[in-house]
Amino acid sequence: MSRRIRVFFDQTQNERGRLDTTYSTLGNLLTDNDFDAEPYTEFMILAKKIKDAEVLVFGCPNSSKLRPAEIDVLTHYVKAGGGLFLLSLSGGDRGLMNNLSKLSKTFGIEFDNTAVKDERNNAGLPTMPFVSNLIANPCTEDVQDLLYPSGCSLKVSGSAVVLASSSEMADPANQPVIAAAEYGKGRVICSGSYEIFRKGGGLKHAGNKTFAINAIKWLSGDVRLAKPSKVAKAKSKKGTPATEASPAKLDELEGTLRRLVNAVFDLQKDIEKVGEQVRGVDGNVEMLRNQFQDFAEKTQQQLGVMIPTKQFKTLEENQEVDLRADIKALQQEVKSIQQLKDHVDQRHSSGKMANETYDEQVKKLDTRLQNLKKHLKVKKKELKDLGQ
Repeated sequence: MSRRIRVFFDQTQNERGRLDTTYSTLGNLLTDNDFDAEPYTEFMILAKKIKDAEVLVFGCPNSSKLRPAEIDVLTHYVKAGGGLFLLSLSGGDRGLMNNLSKLSKTFGIEFDNTAVKDERNNAGLPTMPFVSNLIANPCTEDVQDLLYPSGCSLKVSGSAVVLASSSEMADPANQPVIAAAEYGKGRVICSGSYEIFRKGGGLKHAGNKTFAINAIKWLSGDVRLAKPSKVAKAKSKKGTPATEASPAKLDELEGTLRRLVNAVFDLQKDIEKVGEQVRGVDGNVEMLRNQFQDFAEKTQQQLGVMIPTKQFKTLEENQEVDLRADIKALQQEVKSIQQLKDHVDQRHSSGKMANETYDEQVKKLDTRLQNLKKHLKVKKKELKDLGQ
């Protein structure tokens, strides 16, 4: 089973959009749709630290600026095939005292110093406008409109594409609010509002949830075919023959399969965490054992006090000690039997032992010597296998 797509949410720039708070619902939504959403906390931003992420999200940096070296790393990250999602707020870079536009302008997009308002089409406040000027794009599949709270407008140039624009009645009117670009092998999306995905905010709107999944899929380079657009279905002619399986049943089956797959991946992650914890404990025990043995040896050398250390050895170490002791004892016994046999030979040669007695004694000694050597061979093999 291949791993799920990894999405890193940067937390090195004092972002307002954080997985543990404002973006927690977004994190759960991604998890339920086959993504791994993880916080990124390694300061500075280095290429080797982000290379395993398909998508990197900056959820509205606040009073923090990317360093030139970090901008260079992120530019090369996109060029090599990474996906980058940059989200801001009303006022843009100037209002937030960040420098996202220094990064995004490479891709033909900049965050403007504006606050998008719509007195007519909004969710209760002019600063919470609905945006329905959307272009046909994989990111807007099945999306009729978006709730766009507290956002700024964008400046778009070059090959960048406007995904969503403010209405004719908005202020500023007919201006880009969400844009996308392809750069090298990678992709970029910029939104003037990080609150489109905020828990209890924009993410309450169904269109924003759909857009979130579509956008992350597109940024990750996911080339799987999308399902037929629900919006397109609604606009098609009535009376289309029903398929054998209803959409509700297909959605239910897809949801069940997704939950099963997610459960397997979550279990794998839990097993990996337990394994890391066990390895950590083993490492600590090994360190303490070595420290104690060093202490015991120094104490014996300095004070002449004997401290038993066998109980602090590993199972393999104790087995090795026992095997070496057995081998030494067997070798000593073989030596003793050989000496006894030499003594019997001398007595027989001098005429002090009868032939019948000599034959009987030699036979017993040879049998004992053969058994000892056989046993010794087995012990040596066990010692050798233990060292491999």
